[in-house]
Amino acid sequence: MYEYGSLPRARQDGLLEETVGEELLVYDQNSHTAHCLSPIAASVWRHCDGERDVSELAVLAGASESLVADALYELREKNLLDAEPELTPGTGASETRREAIVRVMRYGAAAAAGSMIVSATAATPAMASSSEWEFHKEEITGLKCNGTSTSNCCICAGGSATGSGDQKSCEELCKAVDGAFVEWKEKMNT
Repeated sequence: MYEYGSLPRARQDGLLEETVGEELLVYDQNSHTAHCLSPIAASVWRHCDGERDVSELAVLAGASESLVADALYELREKNLLDAEPELTPGTGASETRREAIVRVMRYGAAAAAGSMIVSATAATPAMASSSEWEFHKEEITGLKCNGTSTSNCCICAGGSATGSGDQKSCEELCKAVDGAFVEWKEKMNT
């Protein structure tokens, strides 16, 4: 079905893994991106050791070669492979209608029609310190912000910020700097 240039090998450095049911959460510490791998993508990724080809991965994942090829494509796009296979259409037969129906029944219409990997980028303290807020990492001794008469005040468990942001952006800022949201005060018009 497909011809492959090299055998796929899962990237291991800079990644944290957590199994949740049949899915796998992989957090990339370099890009601060969390990836949720479907059961098929998780199985393929776990078996990518640089010594198995797509047909072997398909057997281990209990999926068709075309589905495994789709998973490998997404894993490559998400930078989760060290050795990346070159996927080019081969001369073999494509997935039959019966195989497609079985795949839909087994893994659900979402897995068959959509992405096998869902990703989200986590906010970092650097991202949180935009021009909207000026964050001050400090011990909070009492609920106060300097300059509340001229700007909004955002108080997090790990510090405070002043700026022009609203309460929602304050809460997001607190999450991004690993501190729980405590309080938001709107500037006083004087």
